[in-house]
Amino acid sequence: MDYRIDELADGAVFTLTRPQKLNAGTLEIWNCLEGCINALEARGARLLILTGEGDKAFCAGTDLAESAAMTRDASFAKGDRVRALLVRLSRSKLISVAAINGLAYGGGLEIAMACTFRIAAPHVRLSLPEVKLGVLPAYGGTQFLPALVGRARALDLMLSGRPIGAEEGLAWGLVNKIADAATPLVDQALDYARTITQFSPVAIEGIRHCVEASGSTVEEAGLKLESQEVRRVGLSDDAREGVAAFLEKRKAVFSGR
Repeated sequence: MDYRIDELADGAVFTLTRPQKLNAGTLEIWNCLEGCINALEARGARLLILTGEGDKAFCAGTDLAESAAMTRDASFAKGDRVRALLVRLSRSKLISVAAINGLAYGGGLEIAMACTFRIAAPHVRLSLPEVKLGVLPAYGGTQFLPALVGRARALDLMLSGRPIGAEEGLAWGLVNKIADAATPLVDQALDYARTITQFSPVAIEGIRHCVEASGSTVEEAGLKLESQEVRRVGLSDDAREGVAAFLEKRKAVFSGR
């Protein structure tokens, strides 16, 4: 399997188990993450920890080989579904913590941004590199990122595609805490979540609703626009060239069409 779920009395730890593929996201992973959230919410659980196996990658993004084998309509439908799932995660009553154990690129960073909090190992690298493939973040990233770090910094990361480290992520507000390298990361994520879940769920829900109403939040209009732009850009010659070059391990040559 591409994942593992470790059940806890107060929630679960969901681990991506494809270290040989840098824990790239597959349809199986998305389906099972949705099922995990359904089960946790149904039993009134309080927390969810998301992490990746190994120490190289939290998640390198979507599995491009899987996407390349799909029809365009199927690929766009997958994007819509994953976007909706991550928005649902971001709005869930669960306190979710991304325990980022290695690089979090593309869809991997989008998963992390959908969580309530993010704890990063000291060596992590964070990036939305889709522009290098001639496409754009498809799972809510164009909305999650500016909501967390502001418009200017979000444009910096998305238009350059450059990675940033844990320290810069912490300074920007993309990361909530840098983990102690001497202590297991998931244990630190659990401790972090439980400092919050010890309190009233009613009070926590009220605080989160108020913060969402403050303006720095993911809006439906922006999500709709992202979906439209994913299709427009995804049908371009540049998108085809970018993905083909990645799979063929060569430098992309973009035409601007």
